[in-house]
Amino acid sequence: MSRPKKDERFKVKAYTNDSGTTSWRVTGYWPDGKRERKNFRYKSDAVEHRARIETEAEGAAINYQLQRTSLSREQLADAESAINLASGTSVAEIVAHYRKLEAAVHAKTGLSLDGAVHFLAQHYKPELEDIAVGAAIERFLKSKEGHSKRTLAYYTTGLKLLQRMNPNTLVHQIGLKAIEPLLAKYKNINTQRTYRRSLSTFFNWCVRHHYAVENPCIRLDKLPADTSQVSILSLDEAKRLLRASMLYSDGAMAAVIALGLFAGLRPSEIDDLEPKNIKDEYIVVTGGKLRRQMNRRVPKPDILSTWLKKFPFTGQPKGSAYKMKVLKAATQAEHWVQDIIRHTSISFQLERDKDDAYTAFNNGTSRTMIERHYRDVIDDPKSVDAYWEISPESLKTVTVDLPTGQGLDNWPDDTELAKLVWEKPLSKLSKDLGISDNAIRKRCIKHKIDLPKNGYWQRQRALGL
Repeated sequence: MSRPKKDERFKVKAYTNDSGTTSWRVTGYWPDGKRERKNFRYKSDAVEHRARIETEAEGAAINYQLQRTSLSREQLADAESAINLASGTSVAEIVAHYRKLEAAVHAKTGLSLDGAVHFLAQHYKPELEDIAVGAAIERFLKSKEGHSKRTLAYYTTGLKLLQRMNPNTLVHQIGLKAIEPLLAKYKNINTQRTYRRSLSTFFNWCVRHHYAVENPCIRLDKLPADTSQVSILSLDEAKRLLRASMLYSDGAMAAVIALGLFAGLRPSEIDDLEPKNIKDEYIVVTGGKLRRQMNRRVPKPDILSTWLKKFPFTGQPKGSAYKMKVLKAATQAEHWVQDIIRHTSISFQLERDKDDAYTAFNNGTSRTMIERHYRDVIDDPKSVDAYWEISPESLKTVTVDLPTGQGLDNWPDDTELAKLVWEKPLSKLSKDLGISDNAIRKRCIKHKIDLPKNGYWQRQRALGL
């Protein structure tokens, strides 16, 4: 009588890998229905594993209750594997989610989910470049090299706020929470608005160059409208400013100040102004805020013609920024703000012409700005007529405090000065005139008056002359 066949739960099967090599797989089911599936490189290892788990399975207790199911044994095994992979999530929810995702992808692209993932893997490239804020600012400023010095200074100053951060901070990591504290320290609305503009321009540039996803400044709370009146110079302060410009540095800044006070030109417009653009009845303004895209004709009042006749405009003088600081101190203005000279001119123009639209047009601004800031700024209406009559001759009695050696009102004429510089050394002549020898030398150079060469007075003394 033959021995009954042993019922084996687990089997060893050979299968060929994609690489062509052969592996040995142990498959089968435990008494509780759990599937066994394990691969081995060598058959001996697989046989040994099968023998061990057969022994364990024979002594294992069956601790599950049989239930009716329409699934085959293989489907039950797949379901068990899926549940193990789901890590606690419902298999039904996972299947429903991916079926819905599959339908959405196909409706949008006509591809299957696998096809869309494959396309993304083949074509996706990171959108953002990792760049530190310090390096980004350097590149941004370099891109602005074609602009005016004033514009470069504006952006350089505005971006110093970001340079207070860690310079290694990536641009796309800078968000609203980082920007708000930088701006919060500035209580003046106009100051905040100025910094916001520079920061917003920088971040818009970063978005275009794929350094940031968005401009965080667009999510800042809207600033309240500034309805305060602008600060202007009083009539006496304007007189002191003009008087100081006449006396300081031989009147080098007089034409510039007159163009600002009587024509309302912006500093940037004066920087770009050429003498040929000053006509008999008007001034052709180019550049400045207009970026040279169009011209603007500014009426030339009679009082401005008087000033330009005595102090012809030849361009912005060298060292004008320092000279302006000296004139500012001599003006002794109670409040001095940026563009106060232009604000003063527009205010007195508005009171003179009584026409918002006309004043706005002549000064290259909007009627809204005129109505919001310049209306009823001047307290004394009588000062309006006096303002438009300030001539160089009317300021002779005005006293200003200028640096030592500056401020000679009545220079000798060129013939007399040419004679005086050959009569005695400049060190002695300066004491007679009450100014510095350097001021005399500069005036002689400007008026093309010959000066004694070095060593001239030593030779005269040696000859007993």
